[in-house]
Amino acid sequence: MSHAVTRKPVVGFLSSRLSHSVTVILNSCRDESTHGRTKQRLRVKPEASFTQSSARQDHIVFNPPSSAPSVYHTPRKFLPRNDQRQTFSSPISESPGFSKKELPPPVRKPYEKKYHLTEADIAEIRRLRKKDPSLWTREKLAKKFDCSNMFIAIVCEASLEHKEKQLRILEAVKSRWGRRRREAREDRTRRRETWGRD
Repeated sequence: MSHAVTRKPVVGFLSSRLSHSVTVILNSCRDESTHGRTKQRLRVKPEASFTQSSARQDHIVFNPPSSAPSVYHTPRKFLPRNDQRQTFSSPISESPGFSKKELPPPVRKPYEKKYHLTEADIAEIRRLRKKDPSLWTREKLAKKFDCSNMFIAIVCEASLEHKEKQLRILEAVKSRWGRRRREAREDRTRRRETWGRD
């Protein structure tokens, strides 16, 4: 009996101390969004042209904004091969310290576009795509005729039955989506609709 009487105040005391320590921990939580650290991170050195010079005299600050390139300058990439302007040296290649060895490697292997398909080949692509679009996909046709997937999409189009079948498959996949994924896709669709409005 005496043990039960002495235990109750101790339990109450400990519970009150624990709750007080939890509130202290939650209230003393800090992160980098405090005033002092934010002010320190925003302390950026000013542009050199805006700082006062050592000479005690008036001077003009010349800091022009970026402008669009001139319409009278044609990049060398768009010039014909027999154009005389191709012989002019590029200002980038003349700059000191420039070397092609310092350029990063290309993202994908360089290649030249091929224009080898004839009208008969295009007719064959359309026939195969119309015959069985599930078997002759864009990737298979592009690999067979050695061209890009974009060219296959421009040349031929799948039948309406195949498009309806793909829509049914997509609807079945969407029916298994959860609330988060469905809301994320709806938000993405709304953002795409507002792209051209700005």
